Amino acid sequence: MKRFCILLALLVIIGSLAGCTPIKTGENTTTAPENTQAAEATDAPATDVPVTDVPATEDASTPVPATNPPSMPTPFGNQPDPQPKAMEDFTVETIDGGTYTLSEALKKYELVVINLFATWCGPCRVEFPHMQKVWSEYSDKVSVVAVSVEANDTVEALTEYANGLGLGFPVAREGSSHLSQFVTIGIPTTVLVDRYGNIVAVEIGSKTSEEEFRELFDRYIGDDYDPNSCTYTVYAYDNRNRDVAGVVVNFCTDTMCSPVVTDEEGTAYFEGVPSKYHVQVIGIPEGYELESSSEFYTDPYSQIIFIELSVKR
Repeated sequence: MKRFCILLALLVIIGSLAGCTPIKTGENTTTAPENTQAAEATDAPATDVPVTDVPATEDASTPVPATNPPSMPTPFGNQPDPQPKAMEDFTVETIDGGTYTLSEALKKYELVVINLFATWCGPCRVEFPHMQKVWSEYSDKVSVVAVSVEANDTVEALTEYANGLGLGFPVAREGSSHLSQFVTIGIPTTVLVDRYGNIVAVEIGSKTSEEEFRELFDRYIGDDYDPNSCTYTVYAYDNRNRDVAGVVVNFCTDTMCSPVVTDEEGTAYFEGVPSKYHVQVIGIPEGYELESSSEFYTDPYSQIIFIELSVKR
């Protein structure tokens, strides 16, 4: 089973993983656009990174995967492997008059899923029915709590919202829990805490199918769950929101580099141990230009890496 480690990496326009813009708890907010544009971030100095083109095609919208990845550059220095970060215990008041406490949930469940949302967020509303359906299948092992980080979401409004969507898991307001600190890009934001009380993922954006939730839950439950393994997922797409195959992405430590190449769905996976990898985009298909940064470092809260390209005119 593939394992994923936590992420707070370079994000560019989320594309199909739509989200709402961040909100500030305690301030008045208005309806936010449903597409989130994330800020580009990198803690590596800019350097010239070789880019290898793939043979040209007649239509740049149908790129050809890179079949021969270029030679790997010299590895860069790497910081020590990050230590797991324990999730601070919290208690929130649920809309039915009860409470939800993380430490109590961890006594019963293998995985705690904390979904941060607001009633005005369109993508939040889209993913809840899928979350509800899959949670009902996993409710003996997975605990889900939906927490509104919008100060203007009253108990009455949340009750009407939850009843309208048929949500069976606890729904609460943030209160004094300070969970909105995890909303760095937008909502919905989902924080996953494993059976050991460690944050294993911070996912940004709306999931639009039941299968996405099943895959997410399956990563962290079961007897073969290994908290020391990690899978980074790379998504490559262009300015038309089309998947881009043939993007070569290099993961380097201080001793070696390992390349992965995106497939026809614009996706590639790198499996290893949790570490601060130096990530480099070292090959793109002909007919494209790189819009996001060509290199950066993963972070202990990293899980998904988005690579944005644009079609050359």
